[in-house]
Amino acid sequence: MLSDNTDAFVARFALATVAEKTLDIQYYIMHNDASGQYLAYAILSAADRGVHVRILVDDINLSGRDSNFKMMSQHENIEIRIFNPLTNRDWFRNIELLSNLDRAGRRMHNKAFIADNASAIIGGRNIGDEYFDARNNLNFVDLDLLTVGPIVADITKSFNDYWGSHWATPIESLSKTRVVKKQLMTLRSKLKDKWHRVKNTEYFQTLKHAEFTQKIISKQVDFIWAEANLFYDRPEKISNDALNQTIHIGPQVMPYFERANCELLIATPYFVPGNRGSNWLKNKQNQGVEITILTNSLAATDVIAVHAGYKKYRKQLLASNINLHELKPTAQPTLSKTNKLIEGSRHASLHAKYMVVDQQYVFVGSANIDPRSELLNTEIGIMVNSKALAKQTIELFKKSTSPDSSYQLRLNKENNLEWSTEEAGHEVHYSYEPKASLMKKLGVFIMSLLPIEDLL
Repeated sequence: MLSDNTDAFVARFALATVAEKTLDIQYYIMHNDASGQYLAYAILSAADRGVHVRILVDDINLSGRDSNFKMMSQHENIEIRIFNPLTNRDWFRNIELLSNLDRAGRRMHNKAFIADNASAIIGGRNIGDEYFDARNNLNFVDLDLLTVGPIVADITKSFNDYWGSHWATPIESLSKTRVVKKQLMTLRSKLKDKWHRVKNTEYFQTLKHAEFTQKIISKQVDFIWAEANLFYDRPEKISNDALNQTIHIGPQVMPYFERANCELLIATPYFVPGNRGSNWLKNKQNQGVEITILTNSLAATDVIAVHAGYKKYRKQLLASNINLHELKPTAQPTLSKTNKLIEGSRHASLHAKYMVVDQQYVFVGSANIDPRSELLNTEIGIMVNSKALAKQTIELFKKSTSPDSSYQLRLNKENNLEWSTEEAGHEVHYSYEPKASLMKKLGVFIMSLLPIEDLL
């Protein structure tokens, strides 16, 4: 279980470094920031060793990035495809996104990093500094699973399904930017120089000597051996509106949650359950299942539109005795190895998506509990039947929902919301969205007036 952001970076860098035959990489976001460039160096170095690299990335965040991807695809061992690409490759793509929202608003949200069809990482993280504790402001609280064994073949199959779909287009077919192989040599040189400049810094020396890094080097990673099943949306979901068990992930995994008898823990950064989801949660609670939900506070969220959709369900969930926690922007549920090495104000935001059923089943993946994950975006996740993994995940959940890391919501005698927490060792109560800026509050008010819940 990769709950520490720096361990998550090390794991990906290590898989790219030790790969001998193949690297299959699938992401919603691949930033061209420091972490993205370090991983690009490791990936390019793998290709130089003869490793066949396939990169599949969603197009939504690729504005102005075609040339870099096209440069990398000049390598004889690297193929790059873009999922559900927009026709316009320049600024006009924003107009296309708005004018053709029914198609352009449907995105590939899957996240997978697969080496040699033998090891794979699945979870909530994209590729970018904010996922690996390398930014000096926003850093996500997230979760991945590093997997080996038969499950990896299933993850590779899911990758192949997307890679071979007509929604995946080679970058060469999209970009009109002229690129020659000499530019690949320049890119390789820049990435190499950047890596050699930073690898001896205190930040990377801390990573190099970290316990998890040493376990990877000595091949002594502590795996939990358990039964696991992979679930994922088929790429055809992009053009299919109706819920279908053969295409959509939701109907496939729901039986596990339906069987919950005692306890259901839910961590989701973007929580817009809708009336149907709210009723399901309330009915399950009424059946004797204790439900605890962790999501972002307004102060912590990075998407205020989602908070506008979420806030209207809080009172009815609390009235049904469902436990509701919101992550603080100051939360540190895991003790990062690099907190003291990054200057600036640290702002935390929940990005992990996981559930624990009856202290036995653990689901970790890319899906949020909102209409977008259910109907618009494609998602992937692993269901693991393991008390040992459940125990580790519950410990993480307890740290994340502790008074140090979260606000617990309650209804007071006047049926108004109240946020309870601890600050400087003292119990504190708020009657309003705590620590949220006026701009965020104003933004949520405006967003709540718009009929956009189906898009959240």
